[in-house]
Amino acid sequence: RSFLPLPESWFRINWRGNWFWWGFGGYFVALPLVVLVSLINQQLWQGQGGSNPILPIVLEGKDNLALAVFFATAAIAAPVFEEIMFRGFLLPSLTRYLPVWGAIATSALLFAVAHLSVSEILPLATLGAVLGFVYTRSRNLLAPMLLHSLWNSGTLLSLFLLGGGS
Repeated sequence: RSFLPLPESWFRINWRGNWFWWGFGGYFVALPLVVLVSLINQQLWQGQGGSNPILPIVLEGKDNLALAVFFATAAIAAPVFEEIMFRGFLLPSLTRYLPVWGAIATSALLFAVAHLSVSEILPLATLGAVLGFVYTRSRNLLAPMLLHSLWNSGTLLSLFLLGGGS
């Protein structure tokens, strides 16, 4: 049977509705799932792997402006851009060829691959799946944008604190 694309109303940003709760709640669902997958992933990669190569430079440089720009990019610009691409465009487009769960899984995998870190594909795909689920349930791009922003902000804050930033 052929699949039909999601309705046009799926690519929407609407400040009304329960998008905030989907995004905020999705964060608390993603957190334990991604941590669990990350622990398994660390065993597979035996501690090898990478993160964003710019992060150590920004943290070690002690340049507050560079840190602010990096944080704004990761916490605001990246979530907006990536959610428009992966959940707003790609996921609904894939529903023409796949059931919704298949579109979520495929877009999550492509989301992970787009981050160019082979060692982080499993955790990023898990996060991408939660983002896709939140989007399909809320039908509002603001929900995965919020979740993604919370995720990136929390990750950066923890790395900054663990990295000894002041």
